[in-house]
Amino acid sequence: MSMFRSFIAPILALAASSIVLPCAAVQAQEDPTIARPGSGQPGGARPDFPKFDDVSKGYNKVISSADGNPGMYTLYKDKDGDLLAELPRNYSKQKIFLAYTIKGGVPMAGVQTGDMYAYWKQFGKRLALVEPNFSTRSTGDAQSKSGHKRVYTDRVILDVPILSMGPGGGPVINLSDLFLGRSSSFFGGRTRGANTKLAKTVKAKSFPKNVELAFEMPLSNGRFGTIYYSLAEIPENTGYKPREADERIGYFITSHRDIGNASQDTPYVRYINRWHVEKADPSLQMSPPKEPIVFYIEHTTPVRYRRWVRDGVLEWNKAFENIGIVNAIEVYQQDQTTGAHMEKDPEDARFNFILWTNSGMGFAIGPSRVHPKTGQILDADIVMDEGFITGWVKTWEKLIPQTAMENFGPLTMRWLESRPDWDPRVRLVDPAQRETVLKELAVERAARTTTGHPAFESDPTLLGDDEYDGLVHRISQVNGSCQHCAVRAMDIAMFRLNPELFLQQGKRSGKKKKKKDDAETDENEAQVEEIVEVQKLDGVPEYYIGPMLRDVIMHEVGHTLGLRHNFKASTIYSLEEMNNEDFIGTAQAGSVMDYMPVNINTDDDAVQGDYTMVTIGPYDYWAIEYGYTNGKLEPILARVSEPQLIYATDEDTGGPDPRARRFDHGKNPLNYSESQMRLVHSLREKILDEMVDDGESWAKARRAYEMLLNKHVQAVSIASNWVGGSKVNRDKKGDPGNRPPIEPIEADQQRRALQVVLDNTMYDDAFGLSPELLRHMTVDRWFDGSSMSFSDETWPVHARISGIQASALSQLLNPTTMNRIHDNEFRAMEDEDVLTIPEVLDTVHEAVWAEIYEDLDEEYDARNPYISSLRRNLQREYLERLVEMSMPDNGFGSASNPVQNLSRQRLKDLDKAIRTWRTANRENTDPYTLAHLGDINDLLMRIDNSQYIYNSNEMGGGGGTIMMNFPFGEDRD
Repeated sequence: MSMFRSFIAPILALAASSIVLPCAAVQAQEDPTIARPGSGQPGGARPDFPKFDDVSKGYNKVISSADGNPGMYTLYKDKDGDLLAELPRNYSKQKIFLAYTIKGGVPMAGVQTGDMYAYWKQFGKRLALVEPNFSTRSTGDAQSKSGHKRVYTDRVILDVPILSMGPGGGPVINLSDLFLGRSSSFFGGRTRGANTKLAKTVKAKSFPKNVELAFEMPLSNGRFGTIYYSLAEIPENTGYKPREADERIGYFITSHRDIGNASQDTPYVRYINRWHVEKADPSLQMSPPKEPIVFYIEHTTPVRYRRWVRDGVLEWNKAFENIGIVNAIEVYQQDQTTGAHMEKDPEDARFNFILWTNSGMGFAIGPSRVHPKTGQILDADIVMDEGFITGWVKTWEKLIPQTAMENFGPLTMRWLESRPDWDPRVRLVDPAQRETVLKELAVERAARTTTGHPAFESDPTLLGDDEYDGLVHRISQVNGSCQHCAVRAMDIAMFRLNPELFLQQGKRSGKKKKKKDDAETDENEAQVEEIVEVQKLDGVPEYYIGPMLRDVIMHEVGHTLGLRHNFKASTIYSLEEMNNEDFIGTAQAGSVMDYMPVNINTDDDAVQGDYTMVTIGPYDYWAIEYGYTNGKLEPILARVSEPQLIYATDEDTGGPDPRARRFDHGKNPLNYSESQMRLVHSLREKILDEMVDDGESWAKARRAYEMLLNKHVQAVSIASNWVGGSKVNRDKKGDPGNRPPIEPIEADQQRRALQVVLDNTMYDDAFGLSPELLRHMTVDRWFDGSSMSFSDETWPVHARISGIQASALSQLLNPTTMNRIHDNEFRAMEDEDVLTIPEVLDTVHEAVWAEIYEDLDEEYDARNPYISSLRRNLQREYLERLVEMSMPDNGFGSASNPVQNLSRQRLKDLDKAIRTWRTANRENTDPYTLAHLGDINDLLMRIDNSQYIYNSNEMGGGGGTIMMNFPFGEDRD
C-alpha cells in the first residue's frame, strides 16, 4: 500500500464530484493574528489584511469528501475556476511532500516529473515555500550543530502574497496564481510560455492529509496540457527505520553528509530506498504485511494484456515470501465498465498506478518518490507505452550508436569532441541525419557545465532524455532513462518481419520440448501446428509477446521496489544451459534488472529455451532479502562472491569490466556475439524471399536489412568491450573467496574478442550484400512526415558500411581502450600472458591491409578490382587514424607516447610494403587499386618531407590543422 494511504485511512469513500458551498455559509470571523518572528513589520506590529468576506466574494467552498470532513487545506473556487486555499492554523509545523506531474498533452504524459519536501514560512504579508537543507546534517555536539545551522541554510523556492486570514485562523493564498502562474518553478521550460489566460481547473480536492489539484491550459505549442499537483502532509516519525546502503547490492539511495563525526572514514551517510514493509505478526514464520504495497492497473490497459501486467507485478511476492512475508504486494484492476477503483487518480500520490499510454514512443518507466530524510518510498507509478508492442517505434535505432560507445570513458568522449567524424553517434546514423546529429552534439557540448562524468549533466526536470536521468539532482533517485522497453521493441519488430523465424529457430511454443513417441512422429511439424493454433495478440503469438510484457513489468516493478539495474546479471548462465529442457520456466539470468535481448537458439537440433526472463532471478531474491528482512545483514552480504549474485549498474558500463554491459547474453558474451552473427547471416539470406510478401512494399526489405545491421553492430560492440578489459569485483576485504577487486581479462579471451570485431567489420562478406538485395532496398515515398520520406531511394551502401567500419576502429583504437591495454601490461604477473598495444595495432593493421601482403594470382580490372571499394574506404579511414595517432598531441593520455611511436613505425612499414607490392604487381592489377595505393604512397611521402599539412576536417576526424614533421629516414624509389 502507498504510505500515503496509511496516513489517510479514516477517509471515507470519495464523492463522485466535489461539493461546493457558498462562502456566505461560512461563519465570518475576525482576522486572527499569527506569531511571526522576523515579520518585517515596524516594531513587530502585526500586518493588517483585507477581510476574508471581501477577498472570497464570489468563491464557493469546495467539499471533497462525502461526509464533509475538513481537508488538509480549505479550498474555495469561483465560477471561472480560480482557487483560493486557507492553510491550517498550524501550517508552519507541517512538512509537505509536493509531487507534480504532466498528466496529459505531452508524449511522456503520466511520468512523474518531480517532487519536493518543503514547509511554509511567513514573512510579513507573504508566505514562502521553503525547502529544508537535508544534504548536510550534523549529529555531533552542540558546537557542531550550531556551526552547521550557520552555513547550511534552507532554500526559498518561491513566495506568494497572503490575501487574508481565513475563518479557521490560517493564511489565505491564491493556488491558481501559485500553481499556474508559477508552474515553471516546478516544470521548468515545459510550461514556460503556456497560455494561463485560457487555463481551467479540472480537479481541486482536499482530504484530511492531502490536496489534489489539476489544471488544463494550452502549452507553448498551443496544445492542451494538464499539470497535476499532489500535496501531502508527511509526519516526522512514521516508525520507519532507514537501512544503510552497501555497494555490493544495488539499491537507489538517499544520502547526506554528516559533519558531526570527524572520526568516520567518510562524512557520507547513505540509505537505501525501500518501502516500509514488515510482518504483521513477527512471531510467525510466514506472515502477511502490516501494510501491503498496493498497485492499481489503470483502466486504459488493454484487457488482452492485463493478466501479463498483473503477473509481472505479483512475481515479486516470491522474493518477499523468501523472507517470510506473504502477499507483500497486492494488485487491483481499475475498470471503467464496473466502476471499480475509478474514483482513484493515477497522479494522486496516495495510490501506486500502472498506466498505459499510446504516445508511440515505446518506453516504460518505473519511478518512485521517497522521503528525503530516510529513503522510505512513499509513492510509485509505472508508465507503459504500447509502442513497443506495435513495433512501429524505432527507439531502438537510437540505442545502437549509444551501444557502440558503451565502454567509452570520459577521456575518449573528450577525444571524440574534436574528432566528431569518428564518433559512432555520427557515423552509425543515416547519412541524411548526420548533420542534424552533429548540431545536436554541438548544442549538448555548449550546454555542458562540467568536464566530468555525464551523470552530472542530467536534467532533473525531465526523465527519459539522459542516460543517467534520475540518479542525481533529485530527491527521489530513480532510473529515469530505463531503456529496457526499447530492447523489447526491437525484439517484437524482428518477429513481425519474419514470424516463421520463431517456427524454425524456436522449437517450442511455451512448453517443454516434446519427446518423440515413435519413429512416425515429426516433432517439428507437431509444434508448428501447435504454434499456428495459439492465441495471437495484435498479430503476435501470445506465447511470445505475453512473457515479453511480463518481463518489462517485472523490471519496472523492481525499480519501484528500490532496485537499480544489474548489468552483469545476464552472464551467470551459458547459452547451452538456458536452452535446455530442464531450464525452461526458470530464470535465465541473475536478475530481471538487466537488459536482456531475446533468447534465440541458433544451434541446429537444439532446444529453444524461454525467449525472455519468465521469473525473477537469484540476485533479485538476494537484494530483496537485504532490503526488507528484519534479520541480520552480515550473513546476507557474505554471499557476495557467489557467481549468481554478480552485480554492476549504470555507471559501471563505462568502466573496464565487459560483463557490465547492456544487451549482452550468456556466461561468455563472445559466444553470444558469434551466435548473433550466425543469426544475422541466416536471416539476411531470407530477406527477399521470406520477409516481403506479395503486395507489400520493397521498403520492408530495407527495414529488415537495417534491423539486422543493428543486431550486427550490437554483436560487434559487445565483443569490443573485452579488448583491454578487466573484471571488477565489489568484494570487501574478508569476504569469502578473497577475490581481488581487479582481475585482468585473460589474454586469449581478449584476442578472440579482437578477432570477432575484425572478422565481422573489416571484410566485405561480413555484410551479406548482393546486387540483387541492393536493388530492392528502397524506401516508402510518403509526403506525410514519415521518417523515410526524404531518404534517398537507393541505400547508401558505402556511407553505411564505412560508418560501421569507422565505428569499429573507434571502438578498438580509442584512448580509453589503449590506456587500459597499456595499464594491463604493467598489471600483469611476471609469467602471465598479456595482450599488448603492439599486438593490437599489428592485428588491426594486418586485417585492414591484408591485400598488400599477398601477391596476385590472377589479373584484375576496373570491373573486378583487387581491392574493393569498401576496402579502399576502410584503408583510407584507417590511415587517417594512424596519422592522427602518430602525432605528438594525439589525445591518448598516458598512452600517448607508445601509441605515437608505434604508429610512426607502422607508417614507415606501410609505405615500404605498398611500394614493394606496387612494384611486384603493377602489370596485373586494376586502375582503382593502383590509384588508391599510389595516392597512399604520395601522402606518406609528403608526410615524410614535412610538406603535408594535416587537416582532420578533410581526413575524417574533424579536428584542426597541424604541420606534420617526422621524417621516416627511408630511401624511396
